[in-house]
Amino acid sequence: MPKNNIEIQILGQSIKLYCPEQQQESLFEYAQLLEERVAKLKQESKIIQLEKILTIVALNLQFELAQEKEKSNEVQEGLVSCLKKLDSSLGNLKFNDEEQINP
Repeated sequence: MPKNNIEIQILGQSIKLYCPEQQQESLFEYAQLLEERVAKLKQESKIIQLEKILTIVALNLQFELAQEKEKSNEVQEGLVSCLKKLDSSLGNLKFNDEEQINP
């Protein structure tokens, strides 16, 4: 198998994927996390149908991703606001210094 092609096991199925070498370790880790998440939901929900379990996991992951994007946007907006305030304060400080130098 070429260096960038890897094989992972998810839900007892072998999947061959192209993956850059520097990302392969992470992909194995994520595959394991997915496997654990599916197994936990399967055990807790007693759902047998794999498609339903995968759909629920996919919906949960999408929801979590949307929440994280929202948090990220809020943080970004907060940082932009702080930078604007800082820029304004520095502008006022510079203006006040110039007034003191040139009375």
